[in-house]
Amino acid sequence: MQAKVLFLTLKTFGFTGGIEKVCRTVCRVLYDLSEENILEPTVYSMYDKNNERDSRYLHRKQFKGFDSSRKYFVFKAFLTGLQSDIILLSHVHLVNIGYLIKKIHPQKKIYLIAHGIEVWKSFPEAKLNILKSLDKIICVSQFTADKIQEIHQVPKNKIVVLNNCLDPFYHYSVDFEKPQFLLDRYQVSNQSPILFSLSRVSSSEKYKGYDHNIEVLPALLKNHPKLVYLLAGKWDELEKGRLDKLIAFHKLEKHIRLIGFIDEAEVTDHFLLSDIFIMPSKKEGFGIVFIEAIASGLQVIAGNKDGSVDALKQGELGALVDPDDLKAIQFQIENFLDHPQSKADKLNLQRKCMKTFNYANYKTALQGILLSPTLEEER
Repeated sequence: MQAKVLFLTLKTFGFTGGIEKVCRTVCRVLYDLSEENILEPTVYSMYDKNNERDSRYLHRKQFKGFDSSRKYFVFKAFLTGLQSDIILLSHVHLVNIGYLIKKIHPQKKIYLIAHGIEVWKSFPEAKLNILKSLDKIICVSQFTADKIQEIHQVPKNKIVVLNNCLDPFYHYSVDFEKPQFLLDRYQVSNQSPILFSLSRVSSSEKYKGYDHNIEVLPALLKNHPKLVYLLAGKWDELEKGRLDKLIAFHKLEKHIRLIGFIDEAEVTDHFLLSDIFIMPSKKEGFGIVFIEAIASGLQVIAGNKDGSVDALKQGELGALVDPDDLKAIQFQIENFLDHPQSKADKLNLQRKCMKTFNYANYKTALQGILLSPTLEEER
């Protein structure tokens, strides 16, 4: 008999953030396991519309979007959860629904996917008790797992680490040519080394490290005068104003492009355009963008104080630096610039990344987590 799985999400198809990418990949796992007659999945998304579903990830009959109708979402999730064997929650904001189901049917398995900063903070006692009542917390990195144990004292045997993977439909290239249309768009020479960051540029999230990249640029230009830094990502006006002042202060207007939002279809092209992807963040839950960059053969620099360590496989797939050490950031950029990659180097890096973070491994691991006995069942 197939286990009935209810996957509850906030957003899945209508947005392109890291959590949404994880949700889409989980949907594809559920889709594949349903095709193998292992699971019978239902996916409810609070904020998506029905017509935003991507048929590559789910059948129409497996998905319902509630288009921001939160009360109806909670009502339907509760009723469907009572008829399900496993309830998988994509975000800590959804734990109350799992708790209500568990109170009525204690045998139901309630699992939470924990990503990053949303679970790295103190909770009211009531919510903390709910968190501890979950059957399993699936952490996207060891850093997040350690944080949950440190902050919330959740028993270690309730926590499992499952690193994110590359989207099964992620487009990657093996020729590594710089796209001419992007060189033209940004008015950059094919001979100019390019640093690239892709991140939310938000006044409320000043931990991505892009301002540190700007600050080390003057020193880098002494030996690499053609260097260009592309900072991509949707910004708010307050943060853009701050960065504009920082750029003007260092007289870097000719060397920095604030290029704003990038369509998902052009992300790989921007990786191919670049020579180094750099984001020395301090609060990254994992960082899917890192493995996407590495899968495009790109040298990556990340911070060594968060989930980025998992994404770079403890430094095997890129360079980890202290995100607060400007000299360390500058040194690592210079090291990469002074040792440009060959095509063979890029192919080798790409193969290592895909071996570690491929969808097939993720699917097998998630299947094992969902179908393994809970602590209560083992007793």
